[in-house]
Amino acid sequence: MRTRKLLIAEMTLLVASVFIFRSLWLILDSMPFMHEPWALWLSLIIAFAVTIPALRFILRHGGK
Repeated sequence: MRTRKLLIAEMTLLVASVFIFRSLWLILDSMPFMHEPWALWLSLIIAFAVTIPALRFILRHGGK
């Protein structure tokens, strides 16, 4: 029973994350400055700056 509840919670989280991703995408797409090359490069740099430390943390502490 516990595994079934966990599976339902994970599926709910997955579906919710799709809606969050789509909403953020549309919000950013509606902003005119986000169509400028400098804004796209800036968002890419910020994404790398946030993603790399998070992945390193997960890889370092994920197996424990």
